[in-house]
Amino acid sequence: MLGNTRVETTNLYTQEVITKPMDEYIAKKSKEDGVEYTYRDIAIATLVRVFYLRPHLNRFVYRGNFYQRNYIDIAIVMHKNLRTGEQETVVKCRFTGKETLREVKQILDTTIIRAMTETVETDEFVNKIGSKLPTWLLRCAMSMMRWADRWGLLSDNFMFTVSPFHTSVLFADMKSVHLGPVWHHMYNFGNCGFMACMGKEKKKAIVDVKTNTIQPTQVLELGISMDERFIDGLTYSHVIKTIERAVANLTVLERAPEEDERKWPWGTPTEMKQREKWKKQDARKAAKLAKKVKK
Repeated sequence: MLGNTRVETTNLYTQEVITKPMDEYIAKKSKEDGVEYTYRDIAIATLVRVFYLRPHLNRFVYRGNFYQRNYIDIAIVMHKNLRTGEQETVVKCRFTGKETLREVKQILDTTIIRAMTETVETDEFVNKIGSKLPTWLLRCAMSMMRWADRWGLLSDNFMFTVSPFHTSVLFADMKSVHLGPVWHHMYNFGNCGFMACMGKEKKKAIVDVKTNTIQPTQVLELGISMDERFIDGLTYSHVIKTIERAVANLTVLERAPEEDERKWPWGTPTEMKQREKWKKQDARKAAKLAKKVKK
């Protein structure tokens, strides 16, 4: 393996998403159900579903060995207010991958409201240890933590409740501070190999393939940084296509995924009909095979 650290094996990518389907969906749900979804809710719900459908994404590398997580953790970088010099807060949410869009929103809202009104565990760690220890002692403590992290000696409670670096995804909403997306740098500490930064929406000239004309279109950009060691280019291409399909057809996030959807990830309506056809064909083949076995 040529790259030994996460920093050395980082790939950077910018994904553009047309916001029209999201805007129409948000307006529809606000009118019908009174639920106010945001781009952040949709982005995180999509990432949760994609990580479930593409479990290769939910891996990490320690000492040259590959490991698979049994859960999906999303760490969200946020500010309690927008005053200059205010300390960042990182909140973490744990998902199974089978949550609907509304369930993801409920988990996010509950966690963020708690972080806005209380001192969360990551704040306590920074305030009690990071900001009060002498520099030399802090360096010794961090060296010991890096050593313990390398050999898997950190507790599960520390990694989930305290450390923002042990997570499936580190998500930053740059839209909230009116900036475009950035490619967040990787950390060699921890096991996070996927970072996503959502930028502010903007107008862009895009060619409409149906009419062959240039149309001013509002797009949202997502800056993605990813450790290339646990996913190849073809799988990554499938991941990007899955994100595009999910945003274009958000109704799929209203239901929990089926057990076999990892084999046939949902896509466009035509592709979903094709998937149903394949499922029926497989069922008929299984039934024929069962009859032969009985004979």
